[in-house]
Amino acid sequence: MPKRLNAIVAESPNHLRIHNLYMNLKKGVKLLEEYIGSGVKVERQHDYVLSIRISLNEGEVIIRPDHCLSHIMSDENKVFENGYFEYCTRFNREHLIAGVFYALEGMHVGGYRKVKISPHLAYGEKGVPGLIPSHAVIIAELNVVKACTR
Repeated sequence: MPKRLNAIVAESPNHLRIHNLYMNLKKGVKLLEEYIGSGVKVERQHDYVLSIRISLNEGEVIIRPDHCLSHIMSDENKVFENGYFEYCTRFNREHLIAGVFYALEGMHVGGYRKVKISPHLAYGEKGVPGLIPSHAVIIAELNVVKACTR
């Protein structure tokens, strides 16, 4: 059964805070908050600049998410003091952890989602040494900034 949310509230001319829609996300990815972007719908195998902040379920923000999100890093990646990490990546399973991949499905450029990701779709029993413990539930905040070329 799809998840049902509450009401639609205009936040700005370009964004809607969504509630009262049916969302079908992969089991293990729970939608906590969403803003619909005004741009085109993201497509698999295309490249996008993503701004992502990862925190543990207890609220601790992972300050260096660039160490655990992708194996393809460049000098153009930006890590901000608030824990957001901005980088250009391909929307596919090879370049994203499973929970982030499933959370991005259905998003639009300019959109935002905050999701809770179960360990089996995040970093599982291995975790990320020194950053994310084994079997950790994570909270991911995702912004699709724009399309990009790599």
